[in-house]
Amino acid sequence: MEFEEVLNEIGDYGIFQRRLVYWFLLPATVPLAWFALNQIFMLSVPDHWCYVPELSESNLSVQQQQMLIRPIEIQFGLELPSQCRMYDLNYTSVLLDFLESPYSNITFQNYTLASDVPKKACQNGWAYDRTLYDSTASTHWDLVCEKDHLPHLIFTLSSVGAAVATPIYGAMSDRIGRKLTFFICVTVTLSSGVISLVLPSFIAFAVFRLINGSLIPTIFQVPYIMLVEIVGKEKRTQMMGIACIGWTTGLCILPLLAFLIPNWKTFGLVTTCFCIPYFFYWRFLPESPRWLVSIQRYEEAVVILTKMAKINGRSVPTDLVKRLKKVEESMRKEKESSTTTENFTVLFRYPSLRKYFLTITISWVANSMAYYGLQINVTNLYGNEFLNFFLLGIVELPSYFLCWYLMERCGRRWTNVGLMFLAALSILIPTAFPQDLAIGTTIGALIGKFGCSAAFMVVYQQAAELYPTPVRALGMGSSATIACIATICTPYIIYLGTYGRHIPYFIIGGTCLFASGAASLLPETLHAKLPQTIEDGEKYGQNQKYFSCHSPQDDDVEDDVKTDSVVQKEIMELLSTV
Repeated sequence: MEFEEVLNEIGDYGIFQRRLVYWFLLPATVPLAWFALNQIFMLSVPDHWCYVPELSESNLSVQQQQMLIRPIEIQFGLELPSQCRMYDLNYTSVLLDFLESPYSNITFQNYTLASDVPKKACQNGWAYDRTLYDSTASTHWDLVCEKDHLPHLIFTLSSVGAAVATPIYGAMSDRIGRKLTFFICVTVTLSSGVISLVLPSFIAFAVFRLINGSLIPTIFQVPYIMLVEIVGKEKRTQMMGIACIGWTTGLCILPLLAFLIPNWKTFGLVTTCFCIPYFFYWRFLPESPRWLVSIQRYEEAVVILTKMAKINGRSVPTDLVKRLKKVEESMRKEKESSTTTENFTVLFRYPSLRKYFLTITISWVANSMAYYGLQINVTNLYGNEFLNFFLLGIVELPSYFLCWYLMERCGRRWTNVGLMFLAALSILIPTAFPQDLAIGTTIGALIGKFGCSAAFMVVYQQAAELYPTPVRALGMGSSATIACIATICTPYIIYLGTYGRHIPYFIIGGTCLFASGAASLLPETLHAKLPQTIEDGEKYGQNQKYFSCHSPQDDDVEDDVKTDSVVQKEIMELLSTV
């Protein structure tokens, strides 16, 4: 007895589910990017130079002050004004000389200092360009020059928190329920986000940003899981698509909020407080009936399923409790039959399973590094960082629809290979451009974000279809955890750009290129039946040709396999949802 059979009778995608999609899943995923990625703008480092009190108190323009303060140095092969060093001068005397000079009433364009003037490190802190921001966390604590690695430390701590805490919150979700776990995460996210803004210490800020970052993956996953567990199997991919669209929509709005709120504390407070509307969902958001059945709370599951049937215009089965007990018994037997194999070492005991695990994990790691790395590197790209962030977000929308279509037409394997190869080339090719042609790197980053965003959907689908049933959750969880650990290093890969702007692109692009080649070794899963046992998984794909785009099981495809017209119809449904 399967839960899907009960769900089909009471309506597996009726008015009840649609209401939750339109009023919960989509609205709930939009603000996620705001308090998940707001620290990118909060930690932005504007142009800066040594602060000289004598010049700051004078009537000289900012441009004139900079010409007296900033020596020209070779950086990345270019002559650029220094951000961390200054001329070693008696500025009181210089100021008097300047006021008496014939240049005092002109634009100061012809005023120069001798090349042999000694230089020294900043003595009195830094002055900052206030064009885009009134203040940021980096300007507040002077996280520049010898402290310029600290903003990357905050990004790393967020990844550490996510890698450590996500399995814990996942276990909590299975123990106390999806609904309660979701609201606990929202509460902690709100409180940790606000506390990090009001405490005066940078160490306290770092600790609470770690706590805040540890909750973000769970807040994204739980609403998606709650919907997936009450819709039919043919609508599950659509739920993922809607969640991704909500995330991307929030991603595109975030830079507008940062532009309108130039003070980092106010911006952080506003974006974090968008957690508050989630609490209004408490009264009408149902617990997952599938989870309630799994822990034998049948009466509560019956109440929810009865309400679902009535709203969907379906009749309630008279023997609903009896059938739910059979569902729970089936779940328990399946779990008991798989306990002998559900440990991490099983992923390496079998040749095919080992190959699947290593290849999927490599693809997942490369994808996570590219996505996260390109996103946090936005402040280093050519042009306005708000516009760049928006463009990096908006390119995700067409990538989802293209990926969905290609997966059903060309298969999963070559779609993954092609998209990762596109991401790799777009990241690597700009490294051949001259250093002063920075716009090429920006264009490459946009195309790379398009490729890796689409490739994530394929990797996720391949993982679900290649891992055998007894180790599917273990395999996907292990691959995702390793990818999450890899993102811990990503901020410091981006930090290597301080030694050479192209270094991060070589590392990330090279990883994507390697992952693209490795992905071609996976078997095709389009129209294939899922492997139910490890033995099925070991035999799977043995007769496939390397350049095939379909599974050899195509002749045995069940009647409910999606045709191109069905896929196109679902894409139109997604578009209408937006």
